[in-house]
Amino acid sequence: MPDAMRHETCIRAPLRTVLGGGILLFLGFTLSFSRGTSEAAAPMPDLVTRGKYVFGAAGGCGCHTETKGPLNAGGRRYDGPFGTVYSSNITPDRQTGIGGWTDEQIITAIRLGRRPNGERLIPVHPYPVFNGMAEEDLRALVAYLRTVPPMNRPNRSKQITVPLFESVFLPAWLAAFAAKETPPPIAPTSGLARGEYLLRVVGHCGECHTPRGVTQATDNSRFLAGTPKGPDGDPVPNITPDKATGLTWSEEEIADFLGSGNKPDGDVAGGLMGEVIQGTSAGYKDLTNADRLAIARYLKSIPPVRNKIGK
Repeated sequence: MPDAMRHETCIRAPLRTVLGGGILLFLGFTLSFSRGTSEAAAPMPDLVTRGKYVFGAAGGCGCHTETKGPLNAGGRRYDGPFGTVYSSNITPDRQTGIGGWTDEQIITAIRLGRRPNGERLIPVHPYPVFNGMAEEDLRALVAYLRTVPPMNRPNRSKQITVPLFESVFLPAWLAAFAAKETPPPIAPTSGLARGEYLLRVVGHCGECHTPRGVTQATDNSRFLAGTPKGPDGDPVPNITPDKATGLTWSEEEIADFLGSGNKPDGDVAGGLMGEVIQGTSAGYKDLTNADRLAIARYLKSIPPVRNKIGK
């Protein structure tokens, strides 16, 4: 494997080149929450358990937790060509977090990148990808997010340096380049469809592993072919099944890596990939072996792309 594999990354990233991935806010289900209210009976334990699993499949939404900081309390910094943004507090604190948002408002932020006041989110939070999440998974995640300890931690203001960026350039970029994933009626439960759903949508691996063009949109003709400079500045490996420049591990080796961070050559995952495997309250390590194998099989099924990253 290329040396770049030691810099594995699959977390957050775009206009995103920009920024590590971001899982800005949110996700949910409730059966015990009324659909349009932010205050209701406690969510049922099975919903919370499912929601925590989805949270882990998204890499533990690590963009919202600073190193050694409170879970989901935000404040992580991301620099890009448009300026600097900080991840949001997505704890259920009513003053500084999302405790005053309804379930539908949280889901709208996840899928469409809109806050309750209509403000558009910078797509460091990959809402065009999260748009493909099944309704049942979104609502389960919301139920879990509402159980995280609330933290009264004010959000830091973004610092946009490009004139008219949010009013003109961002809407134009989204319209031209940010194709949305299509949500399935229900989340796939097995086979290649399950692996594709977990990798493309929930895990949003393409946000880091897919090269970007001059517009900073992902070049999906080279899906998962890697890039010399990822969100944290390190190379991101080619994980297509190209025999010369891509990922040549067996399905079992890939599944084991996603669960342990251990590579077949004895090295271990570092950087952002190490973070998403470990997660915050949950991460890739908490996926079932069946789901990790589904991801591995899907990786083996995609078209190989010749793209050498690193030495």
